[in-house]
Amino acid sequence: MKNDNKLNINDVKTSTLYLEEIVTVVDKIASGFLDRETMSMALLLFFKEKKVLDKLSFTRKVLYKELQKNISPSEYDDWLEEDCQLWKPPYDKSKNEIMLMLDHIEN
Repeated sequence: MKNDNKLNINDVKTSTLYLEEIVTVVDKIASGFLDRETMSMALLLFFKEKKVLDKLSFTRKVLYKELQKNISPSEYDDWLEEDCQLWKPPYDKSKNEIMLMLDHIEN
C-alpha cells in the first residue's frame, strides 16, 4: 500500500522538469519574436501542443499535497486569500486596448 504521507520524489522530479520546460520555453518565445501577435500565437501553440495547463495543474497538485501535510485546509485557504493575488484577464478590453496596456508595461 502506498504511504500518502511520504513525499513522492518522482512526482516532485516530474513537476520540476515541467517547470523547467515551461519557464525556459516561455522565456525563449518572449525574447525570440519581435512581432507581438506572432509571439502570442507561438505561446498559444506551445501551451496547446505541450499541454502546459495540464502540467501546471499536476505541479499544483503535487505542491498542494505537500502543503496539506503541514497546514490545515483553513490555513491553506487563509494563506491563499492573503498572499495570492490572482491576475484578472482583461475581458472587457479590445485587442487594441490590450496592445496599449502592453505598451505601457514595456516602457
